[in-house]
Amino acid sequence: MRVLQFAKRPVLMLAAVAVALLGCSGSSEPTVPFNPTGASDDMAAAGSAFNSDVYASFSSLSILFDGAIGAPLVSGSAAALDIRRTTSTPQGAMARSADLIRRMMPHTASGSTGSVSQVIAPGVAGKTFVYSGGTYVMSDIAGAPGNGVRFMLYAIDPVTLLPVAPLVETGYVDLIDLSTSTTSAARVLVVSQGVTYLDYRVTSTSTATSGRVSVTGFITNGEVEATFNLRATLTASGLSLVQSIDIPSRNLSVDLTMNLTGTTTETSTISMTLDMRGQNGWVRLTGNFTSTGGTLSVLVNGSTFATITETNGSDPVITGANSQPLTPEEEQALADIFNFAGGTFTAFDQLVAPVGTIVS
Repeated sequence: MRVLQFAKRPVLMLAAVAVALLGCSGSSEPTVPFNPTGASDDMAAAGSAFNSDVYASFSSLSILFDGAIGAPLVSGSAAALDIRRTTSTPQGAMARSADLIRRMMPHTASGSTGSVSQVIAPGVAGKTFVYSGGTYVMSDIAGAPGNGVRFMLYAIDPVTLLPVAPLVETGYVDLIDLSTSTTSAARVLVVSQGVTYLDYRVTSTSTATSGRVSVTGFITNGEVEATFNLRATLTASGLSLVQSIDIPSRNLSVDLTMNLTGTTTETSTISMTLDMRGQNGWVRLTGNFTSTGGTLSVLVNGSTFATITETNGSDPVITGANSQPLTPEEEQALADIFNFAGGTFTAFDQLVAPVGTIVS
């Protein structure tokens, strides 16, 4: 029986691995046997796509971008929402993501869908911003996109998460406004030494009764590339997350679906299904969580394999099917897959932050 670490690890620490949750599909069962060591290696590879100095700089500094241009690129400010705030439960993480989406919805005061217009002001469009005095300021540097803005990136101190002194320039981020009269959208490009490390689009749409935010694109650490598709839908009754990632070099895909019913941490119920499929087998986690705990059934290649249980906020534990012991490698593989869920929300928040969040 293994104690998991979801309740102990800050969600931000899982950010890199986070987006690694999700992917592909297909209902046919795989024919390859389950290789737990290989599955752990697959998870590490998926997370490594987000593990680069360039991404560390981007994720640390991007929360400052909205404040520099005066408005979020994707409609709706999420002022006072700190994406670095940690949370120890799935309910808390989903509640935070729901709050982020709610703030981004382009509604009019009456609640109906509002018209979306370009938010890059004439005096800002085509400008490059540099870091100075703890914030970003406009410069005379050329090269920014005409329908967007550019932010220079710098080497980050891993302790303070701020640029090192003196500043060491490492690349840049282009935020490109793609909004139309009905859709709020932006493209994000992260480039360092001529290499595109991150290229994705954020799109926000809404009706009088629901809102949706989609994030699609790819990321690389220079060696491993991952494609991702994250979609969050908010209604009056709750939040639905459907996320996916593919790692072509390892023939790996992971799918995650989470549905939150209820809008508060205390009253919400989360149903979750996570599938990891690849060259080392198929693992499925499925079950429910409430504020008092939850249980996930683990199937390996379609057969019952283990149970993951959390009670009253205690550390989750893994128990083999019929109380049969698991090998250390099997326990580790299941722990690696389960802990991905803790980072999903942070990954979503970090990718949206440059275009939809002003952190006060």
